[in-house]
Amino acid sequence: MNKLEGYLKQFVIQFSGLKTGLHEYEFELVDLFFEQYNIEDVTGGNVHVDFSLLKRDSMMELNFKFNGTLITSCDRCLDSMNLPIEGDRELMIKFGDVTSDENDELLVLGYEVYQIDIAPYIYEFITLEFPLRKVHDESECNQDVIDRLSPEVIEQQEENESSNMWDKLKELK
Repeated sequence: MNKLEGYLKQFVIQFSGLKTGLHEYEFELVDLFFEQYNIEDVTGGNVHVDFSLLKRDSMMELNFKFNGTLITSCDRCLDSMNLPIEGDRELMIKFGDVTSDENDELLVLGYEVYQIDIAPYIYEFITLEFPLRKVHDESECNQDVIDRLSPEVIEQQEENESSNMWDKLKELK
């Protein structure tokens, strides 16, 4: 078993031997997790997950609470940044004849299933909390990049390019 397989094994919860009642777990998501699940623009991070499983006779209630930071790129200056992330999600599981995950909030597991891998659900819940726009505070952005993107600089560059374009055409005379 390699390092990744060993790390991911902790997310497989065998519920068949658990007594009825509340069972609590804690996980630390580290770079290995983010390498495996390849969240867009995330190069690493450290996220703490509190996971609880409430087992009942005919169903289970899974609760995921997570908070931490992801390492990503600022959309404004493209420098690396620590993005705070937190969330609280719930997933209900009931048992039936056939396994089905057609409903986002209810997972049906076949009676023969005895364990569940919660890593894909953690991945999904984190991506749902991921903001559309990721930016530093303006004071933290790379000022060189911001200066190059200022409207005046862009306008000046466009003017220089357009005048150079016509100069090339004048040479053809």
